[in-house]
Amino acid sequence: MNQELLHKYFKGNTTVEEEKRILNWVDESENNRKTLLNERMLFDIALFTDSKRHKREKAVAGARLIPMLRWSARIAATVIVVLCCGYLLKEYQYNKVAQTQTVAVPAGQRAQITLADGTKVWLNAQSTLSYSSNFGRNDRNVELDGEAYFEVAKNKEIPFNVNTETNQVRVVGTHFNVCAYKGSDEFETTLIEGIVDIYAKGNDHPLARLKKNEFFGSYAGKNKKTVLPSYDYLRWREGLYCFDDSALECIFSKLEKYYNVKIIVDDPALLNYRCTGKFKEQDGIEHILKVIQKDLSFTYSINEERDTIWIK
Repeated sequence: MNQELLHKYFKGNTTVEEEKRILNWVDESENNRKTLLNERMLFDIALFTDSKRHKREKAVAGARLIPMLRWSARIAATVIVVLCCGYLLKEYQYNKVAQTQTVAVPAGQRAQITLADGTKVWLNAQSTLSYSSNFGRNDRNVELDGEAYFEVAKNKEIPFNVNTETNQVRVVGTHFNVCAYKGSDEFETTLIEGIVDIYAKGNDHPLARLKKNEFFGSYAGKNKKTVLPSYDYLRWREGLYCFDDSALECIFSKLEKYYNVKIIVDDPALLNYRCTGKFKEQDGIEHILKVIQKDLSFTYSINEERDTIWIK
């Protein structure tokens, strides 16, 4: 970071954009934060020295000199006060202006990001992840709307919390998947490694604790916990969509997100049909529909202009 810009920031003369740029830079690493504090210390010392020199030049000639030892002690004490005040002020300003960062993945796409603490996150289609710009300093809280796979960096001092519309998942360091789209009344967590605790939103008493290869689901308030039969369920990160005895209603809901379409079904009875299969994302939604047609008699028409599929 440019030293001139940092000094401009210390003087309080930066623009909003320049301040955001500096705060984002500080948030990138611990080394950047230390660099900022070191520069602040040098800046304050230089400021104090210039001020003292200016006062000495204006002092009345012949003024009695303060003994060197006492003078040095006063300088040291003053510098400490200045540094502490400056540090606390900047800490306050940093936390005060911390902004919410949001990563939104549109329908039909996926994304992978790395958070400031080293945690890796994979986001599925139509998913949004939000977190504070000072994430990792005092807490590790994220808000999730959609589906995400987390590889959480270990930090026993600061737990990692995934907050959804209805539930919270709390961990220290582990690998797990969360699926919780707003308005769906469905919440699912799959644990691959470590331990996670699951809470109802606003409740400090855990609903369940998952161990390796365990699955927790909540559907319209009804909870279930089972052993994960396979990892196929999580292969969406690879572009492979796997369904194991899933209702067609659930499959169509996921396909709408994966391919950014609206599926309209004339016969509600079709939605209860259950399907097992694996499909490559690149094969497209029409290929998936044709495969399902082999076991279930229905017809479909596609309106590309409206991104809509009618099933009869």
